[in-house]
Amino acid sequence: MTRVLECRGLSAGYGNVTVVRDLDLHVEAGEIVALLGRNGAGKTTSLLTLAGAMKPVAGEVRFLGAADRSSLAARSRRGLGLMTDDRSVFFGLTVRENLRLACGNDTMLTLFPELERHLDKPAGLLSGGEQQMLGLAAVLSREPKLLLVDELSFGLAPRIVQRLMTALREAADRGTAVVLVEQFARLVLDVADRAYLLVNGRVESERTTAELRADIGELERVYLGVD
Repeated sequence: MTRVLECRGLSAGYGNVTVVRDLDLHVEAGEIVALLGRNGAGKTTSLLTLAGAMKPVAGEVRFLGAADRSSLAARSRRGLGLMTDDRSVFFGLTVRENLRLACGNDTMLTLFPELERHLDKPAGLLSGGEQQMLGLAAVLSREPKLLLVDELSFGLAPRIVQRLMTALREAADRGTAVVLVEQFARLVLDVADRAYLLVNGRVESERTTAELRADIGELERVYLGVD
């Protein structure tokens, strides 16, 4: 397998406050890796730093085999896709315009055909679930080598979340490396391959999701803070 993303000793934060400390992780092509932890654990800060949206305080990020301190825009041009927790769509543009801005055509409607009847509707008028479908369809249309996703399930009905998770799994099966930040850990256990459990900005544990499914107590102890 090809290692698409790796970080070593990564620390990051805001001003003089360090939120993430000594983070080591990696993700291979075709793999979904989850970053799990309760609120404030450093998941989003880790994701934004890996994306190049935040500068690290210390440590190294390697993207596509080389050390990389470039911007998010530069990494995007080389195959990085980012979905933030604010839906990642242009609310003032129509569904059609969002898709064409991403890839020049509407081909990714095959992922979520229910969007077709909304092609000429502004994205801001879609439901939250439809906006997430549109955002994911747009970013996948660029066939990213690496996809970083923050809180895909936030505020959505379970059936919509399942559709989105299935689309992520299918993208990984086609070769995309995926890093998925998720507050609701059990949602990702059926689609992810491995998980890093973060506590207070540090990796407490790295486990396969098969191991976590067999030992839910590990999630309760680290992720939920149950002794």
